[in-house]
Amino acid sequence: MQYRQLLKITMTFVVTLTLFLIPSYNHKTNATTPVPKFTRHVYEGNSLLLYPQVSGINIKAASKINSTLKGAAEKSYDNYIKLKKSEKDIPRKKLCKKTNNKCRYSYNSHYEVKYNSNGKLSIIYYDYVYTGGSKGKGSATMYNFDLMTGKHYKIHDILKTSCNYKKVQKYAFDYLSKHEPFSKSVSKLGDVTVNKNTQFSFAKDGIYLVYQENEFQSYTDGYPFIKIPKSVYK
Repeated sequence: MQYRQLLKITMTFVVTLTLFLIPSYNHKTNATTPVPKFTRHVYEGNSLLLYPQVSGINIKAASKINSTLKGAAEKSYDNYIKLKKSEKDIPRKKLCKKTNNKCRYSYNSHYEVKYNSNGKLSIIYYDYVYTGGSKGKGSATMYNFDLMTGKHYKIHDILKTSCNYKKVQKYAFDYLSKHEPFSKSVSKLGDVTVNKNTQFSFAKDGIYLVYQENEFQSYTDGYPFIKIPKSVYK
């Protein structure tokens, strides 16, 4: 009788301890994945030059990421100053005619969070400059980070061998050459550039290759994102 009571008490203790530990373990697991918060900033008081800053993660990691993102804004500001200086060298009458009576050049930048999951972050930073004509010219720069360490990833951190670059290029070519509107301007492997300067974004189970406007002449709807499954380069 005493043995049964002791066994019952022991089992109750084990079950209670297990139920107590399971939520604690899950909480610890979830806590290992940083969840960043984003705040929008303007650079040097110019409301057309926007950039993000992150918080809510490891302080050292946040400092690295924020330094890089602010550096992007500094580059945009430098380009803005150069543009305004060049604007002053043009007679106003000629400037107004060139810019369809807007009588000024313009420069702006903004950003978008493209991926924020599994401890990885991808932010696309857009720059747009107008110097006349029917429309201006835009460019996009990707910034990819590890939220635990603040590491800034380049594509060579993902594609670590020349073989990987070739596999990804072949995969991208096969896709683009068979799907409109890309297929109208992609007819040979050399039409698809994949090298150390190629931009990318993290994605679920892979990456996106990110290209500039008009890099594929038949695609006129912004910046092409081409999905590359991880199985292609791993």
